[in-house]
Amino acid sequence: MKNFFVLFSVALIAMFLTGCHKSEPYPEMHLPASIAIEEVKPTKHEVTFMLTSTNAVRMSYCCLPKGTTPTEKGWTELVNETSAQITVKDLEPGTAYTLRARAENQWSEMSEIVTRDFETLRLPSLELGVISATADGAEVAVKTADAQHLFWACVPASEKDPSEFTETEALSETTLKVAGLTADTEYRICAYVSDADSRSDLTSKTFRTEAPASIDLSAGGTANCYVVSEPGVYSFTADVRGNGVSSNNDAESKHFESSIAVGADWSADWLWATAEGLVSNVVFDAASKRIRFEASAGRGNVILALFDAEQQLVWSWHIWMTDDPSLQLVGGSSPEYQFLDRNVGATSTAVDDVASFGFFYQWGRKDPFIAASALINPDGAAIPDGDAFQTAMEGSCIFNMAHTIGWETLRNDAAVIEIGKSVEYAAAHPMTFITYGAQLGSSGVGAWVNDDNVQYAELWGYDFVNHTNRKTMFDPCPPGYKVPAWYQEVMADADKTTMVETGQYQSRTYNGGYWPAQGYRTDQGRLSNVGRYGYYWSACSYNHGYPAQNFKGYMLYWYSRMVSNNNAQNEAIGGNIRCIRE
Repeated sequence: MKNFFVLFSVALIAMFLTGCHKSEPYPEMHLPASIAIEEVKPTKHEVTFMLTSTNAVRMSYCCLPKGTTPTEKGWTELVNETSAQITVKDLEPGTAYTLRARAENQWSEMSEIVTRDFETLRLPSLELGVISATADGAEVAVKTADAQHLFWACVPASEKDPSEFTETEALSETTLKVAGLTADTEYRICAYVSDADSRSDLTSKTFRTEAPASIDLSAGGTANCYVVSEPGVYSFTADVRGNGVSSNNDAESKHFESSIAVGADWSADWLWATAEGLVSNVVFDAASKRIRFEASAGRGNVILALFDAEQQLVWSWHIWMTDDPSLQLVGGSSPEYQFLDRNVGATSTAVDDVASFGFFYQWGRKDPFIAASALINPDGAAIPDGDAFQTAMEGSCIFNMAHTIGWETLRNDAAVIEIGKSVEYAAAHPMTFITYGAQLGSSGVGAWVNDDNVQYAELWGYDFVNHTNRKTMFDPCPPGYKVPAWYQEVMADADKTTMVETGQYQSRTYNGGYWPAQGYRTDQGRLSNVGRYGYYWSACSYNHGYPAQNFKGYMLYWYSRMVSNNNAQNEAIGGNIRCIRE
């Protein structure tokens, strides 16, 4: 019992001593902060999301394109908030972004960064694909995405953006069909797409309609003149001068290369015509090196010209719109000689019809000059004072004012015609009648050239020494025909008995063919003896060893009392051409 009492006492003392001392404080716990990114909802230009945190006194976030590392300044802080709904604006549509968030507890301890990737919604978009064009329409492949409506229009390439559009459903892939377009013309297809609240930018693509199918006038050979007898679309090779044959065998005296080095920025147009509306849509296609045009059903004549990038005339061609003149060929003095049934430029073969006159040509030149529009001086009186091409004396003539203001005359000794360059000047100025001003070198009295005439002797291809005749690049006849050789050869029997007077005036009939007495243009360009005399050039220039003849050209010539197949005339005068089969 005694021992028990002792132990009990000791225990009480110990308890007392313990209760007399203050207990030590328990160490405080640092609870970490955490954060979560939830409810991420992107639109085209912004994103909305929720931030929720625990044990945090501060939250921060940033939104950057995916793969971009943020700087410390790029974070946005939210203080004393444990949750928040955030909207980030001005984002790029259809772009991948990364949201980053972190939280800080009261002991400035930072949580781990949490991330969420997202992509903004894309704007409606479209792609204009392959355009397949025909002469009068086109099909356009279109791809769209994120779109409900497609708006499109087609306008000429030179016009401004369209203000009116056709609306269709925006399919992921579709084909637009455009009709009613003009052939060989540049257009622009314009389109955009939209959804309920936004639209794409306007997209455009240029294309060119195809050239219309054309009849190739040069399929049978190139020339300076082409006959068109039916309405339609026509074309011809435009990189060859005439038939491409040099006028001289001697290369040193050749005036032009046969080919024309055409440029991509060259153009073509009509120069003058004998009536309105004979041709339209005249174009030069640099890819094919061809001039193309649309011919009406009218009858008349048009000159088409090729222009370089500086709008300088390079070469010109005569489009002769008439009934086919080869259907009723007129025989010469032997079966091998076959003439067309009308003069070059004539649209009729009727007796005493001024439409049967055709054009005048200076010897050796390819370019036609307008004839009289009436039988104005059958008594042979010279045309009085005034310009050589007085309006009242010309045939009906329409000028393309973009390229010419009309006919003109120029003396062969004018300073603008470089010595020895008469042929080159004449080709570049097909509406200039070069009159005789002076004999320069051995050019001869009455010549339009201004240098030693020998280099011009075979402009139309006749070799007087060997009596051979070949067509050249200066020949004014259509393919398959040429200026006839010496008339003593091709109409050897021509006289008053074989060339019979026909009609009221001094026209003639030979072997059933009608040869009008159209008169001529003097070497000063004036009309003379219209309805009284006949002047028809041959390809023969009489200048080989006969300087006394002043290098004249030979003609078929007549008036009331005589017919001559061996008449020499000044080469600057204007006479008719009756083409003969090659």
